[in-house]
Amino acid sequence: MSILIDTKIEIKTNLEETIKSEAKAIEGKTLKLRYRSWVEDGHAAQVYRIPYGCCRYRLENGRISIDIISDKASESPLTGDTREDQEKIASYLKKDQKNKVLKNLLKKDGQRDPAIITADGFLINGNRRRLIIEELYNETLDDRFKNLEVIILPGTGNPDRPTIEDIAMLEYREQVESDGKSDYSGMAKALTIRNNVNNNVPLRKMMRGDPKYSNLAEKPFERDAIKLQKDTIGVLSVVDDYLKANKIEGNYRIVETRWDSFKELSQRVILRLDDEDYLSKHQIEEDEVAEVAQACWAIMKIKDPKIIGKDKHVGFVRQINKWIKKSKKDFLELADIPDVEEHITDPDERERTWEIEHAEKAESIIKKVDALTKKSEEQEGPIKKLEQILRMLDHKYLEEDKIDKMPLTELDDAIRITNSIQTENKNLQQTFYNLKDNKGTKALKKHFDDR
Repeated sequence: MSILIDTKIEIKTNLEETIKSEAKAIEGKTLKLRYRSWVEDGHAAQVYRIPYGCCRYRLENGRISIDIISDKASESPLTGDTREDQEKIASYLKKDQKNKVLKNLLKKDGQRDPAIITADGFLINGNRRRLIIEELYNETLDDRFKNLEVIILPGTGNPDRPTIEDIAMLEYREQVESDGKSDYSGMAKALTIRNNVNNNVPLRKMMRGDPKYSNLAEKPFERDAIKLQKDTIGVLSVVDDYLKANKIEGNYRIVETRWDSFKELSQRVILRLDDEDYLSKHQIEEDEVAEVAQACWAIMKIKDPKIIGKDKHVGFVRQINKWIKKSKKDFLELADIPDVEEHITDPDERERTWEIEHAEKAESIIKKVDALTKKSEEQEGPIKKLEQILRMLDHKYLEEDKIDKMPLTELDDAIRITNSIQTENKNLQQTFYNLKDNKGTKALKKHFDDR
């Protein structure tokens, strides 16, 4: 399915005629579809029954965006029009781990929710249902599985014929549905949002149609919009930088399972490397910024977090700022680890080769940096610890927006705790004054022993 410059989707008239001739209206079965102003206008969409073979997979489907973009980066791009392309898209859908659950539901109860197709049969929603209904028919030859129940969007000559924005809004709404449907992965959702934004569908318009955000007041809505943008488009920009640095641009599939790690890395390090306060706090010189990023890319390639006693890969990322502060020189040794030879172009092969040639060295550096950091923390004196406590009491550390949201029932506890902090501060301050005035050389030890 291609897109016209006027943002209306192209309707393939030959396929549209097939849909018209094959679709049979199911008497008395309609659905209120959140398409344009149909619900507000009281319009109920007719549900049709149509042979599943008339319904075609759509390249732009967000659920398979990772596979589509990844293959586009390394193979000839798909068009979606040929039998081979349709079979390739089906192979992506077959990898979904929730297919078995949906298959059992369809076999037991039949199709409960209609799919949504364009006038020429391309699926906007219902790709996996179409896939599994075909599988069930081939396995059982049961006539129940010969057809797919669908809503058909307006076609040629109809003023309600969908635009890019209409399709984007429909898919965005449908992706959050559950009950047997497969939720998008974090990366697939981010790619869908970015693709919609690139097609001039505003992020905030998508959010206004999402029940999670639609009833928020303007200030919290705007705050969530900024956060959603950082958590999706912002993180993707970091993923893109990583893939480019490793000469595997566009191959999102190879890093899909590390999405949470990239999200942490974006928020904690990479997207802050142009923040002067962050650089100053971590004593990063301007000419070291690129090295820090390169060192982070090496960490993202390490597979076993247990080398530093962590259960998940994201555990690596959460240590990076600490490693930079405590052992920057050693940490930056990771940036000197070379990439694999350029003649190796297959993304999986590049990753395997790096593991064979360089993973051991990277792990050795990480172990050394982690050990030095822990040793430094154990040796820190009272001044360092007091500075850390002071930073933790800063409003920015406590996150003012969360303070604003505190329920009334928690405010009394907060007041009680801050009073206790104030009391402890006065006692500790008096101890230091006593030491300074030589009025009690054992005062500091006694103070902590009494506690």
